[in-house]
Amino acid sequence: MLSRSMRMVTSCGVLGLATILLAPAESRAAFNVAPGWDLFQTVPGTMFPGLGNLQGVPLGTFNFGGSIGTQSVGTTDTILQRTQAAIAPTMTAGATTTVPLTMLALQLQTVTPVNFMGLGLDNYFVTLHAPSSGSITITWDATGLAGTFSSSINVNFDIHKGSLTGTVVSAPGGTLDTLTSSNTVWSNLPPPGAVEIRNVNQFLSGTPGDRSQDFWPGSRGPTLPPIILVELDLLSGAVHQATTTTVPEPSSLVMLGIGTIGIGAYRWRRRGRAA
Repeated sequence: MLSRSMRMVTSCGVLGLATILLAPAESRAAFNVAPGWDLFQTVPGTMFPGLGNLQGVPLGTFNFGGSIGTQSVGTTDTILQRTQAAIAPTMTAGATTTVPLTMLALQLQTVTPVNFMGLGLDNYFVTLHAPSSGSITITWDATGLAGTFSSSINVNFDIHKGSLTGTVVSAPGGTLDTLTSSNTVWSNLPPPGAVEIRNVNQFLSGTPGDRSQDFWPGSRGPTLPPIILVELDLLSGAVHQATTTTVPEPSSLVMLGIGTIGIGAYRWRRRGRAA
């Protein structure tokens, strides 16, 4: 028979093993980022040569395909997809790997009307000519759940006059800019208020509640605002600045509603006077 002390050691060993096995996956170092999509909203500081300052035009919804289908993406105007799992070659701080990156959506417009290439004073809009390819290099810190990343993507875009679907006034076949970023932080935990969609950017391991393989660019965790992602084309001088898409504050939604009502009332009064 086992002595009392031996039984206690055995019990503690079994309990310890059970604790390890049942511990949340994200509490253990992952060093593994699953494929997924990154949702961004453009922020001030974005500009393209000839167009000046640009702002995002929200997509509203986006079709991710497969079982995910069409989802609400709120104020997202830029979507990137990591098409392969990024697995560190070693589970140590500084481990690095590179995987393909694709830009699937981009919608921008001039902040104020401009006379682009002498084609007339108007608002001009930027959309993707075709999905654009590049790569992302992910580096892990000692936790295996955060680190930094750098990216490069060849953005093939069109410039439209007047609206997102207006006449294309850029070169046939689209315009190409290579946007690069370097040493931006990331975390497996989303920033405050982030738009989360299951299997898009949330619980990418396939297990509900397990964030160990999630990837949030610019995030410093759920208590700090995200870092701005700065993408530059060193040749043309184009700059794209964006942060992870967040859900608008209730006060912002209220102000938007008040503004919409005010515009409607103004138009109604004008119609009444005209009559």
